[in-house]
Amino acid sequence: MDRKEIAAVLASAGLRPRHQFGQNFMVDQNVLHAIAEAGEVRANDVILEVGPGVGNLTRLLAQAAHEGAVLAVDIDRKLLPAAQRHHAGLANVRWLNADVLAGKHEIEPHVLAELRELSAAHPRGELKLVSNLPYNAASPLIAELLVQMWREHHSKIENQKSKITFTRFAFTVQWEVALRMSARPDTRDFGPLGVLVQALARVEIVRKIPPGAFWPPPKVHSALVVVTPDIARMRQVADVPGLQTFLAGIFSHRRQTLGNALKHHLGERWTAAFKESLGEFDLAKRPETFPVAELLRLAARCSDAPGNGGL
Repeated sequence: MDRKEIAAVLASAGLRPRHQFGQNFMVDQNVLHAIAEAGEVRANDVILEVGPGVGNLTRLLAQAAHEGAVLAVDIDRKLLPAAQRHHAGLANVRWLNADVLAGKHEIEPHVLAELRELSAAHPRGELKLVSNLPYNAASPLIAELLVQMWREHHSKIENQKSKITFTRFAFTVQWEVALRMSARPDTRDFGPLGVLVQALARVEIVRKIPPGAFWPPPKVHSALVVVTPDIARMRQVADVPGLQTFLAGIFSHRRQTLGNALKHHLGERWTAAFKESLGEFDLAKRPETFPVAELLRLAARCSDAPGNGGL
């Protein structure tokens, strides 16, 4: 769909692009195809698309997953019906008007229920996220989908097939967010988001996307990113919510040394004896200089700090 066709779909609902929903519609056909290709969509797959907008990527996904299904979730209650009408011929698309995030740290239960139902109906396919994500939802969504997977694979759900198990996320985000997700230690972009994502998955920036690929064009560059959830990594992290609290604590004092950051984070639990027990960690270094694996070990150690009821 070009800009003219997108504008026509919007006009049919009496709409224009809305900043509050982070609506920047993809008009570059080459980038649209690149997103679909990065998702490696197969015939029987179940695809979660968040922020389908006018459905220009939705059509490509529905065609690729022609024996599977696409769950297109959009918060815009006026635009979604217009997109659904425009793509009425796509029989394997389920349109859902919802905010995919029920809260800061929770995926909307209705979305999860729909994904379980569709996955059960298409057992030969894989579950994937492929989306031109709204900028304001991208970081929390990717983080919380990974955390949701961690919860389910650490839970006592007896039916393994009912667990939410994404095999691939292919999505667009702001360039700066992509850098934070994939950042290496001892760089300015390395922080809680990158540590969390890399602790649970593998991250790759596929390409940089210029503002002109969108309408209206954003003021920043974007990136096409592929995140591959890693069940083995997830099993090695015992307490992801605790890890999130730990990371927020030490990186809120990232200009300080690790020792001072831990002192602020742990408060009265930062005893002389506990400090001495961390002898293998260089407390004079700053938190962002430590590799992900070391931060995971340190988080686990801090969970044992005296008087601790959790990180």
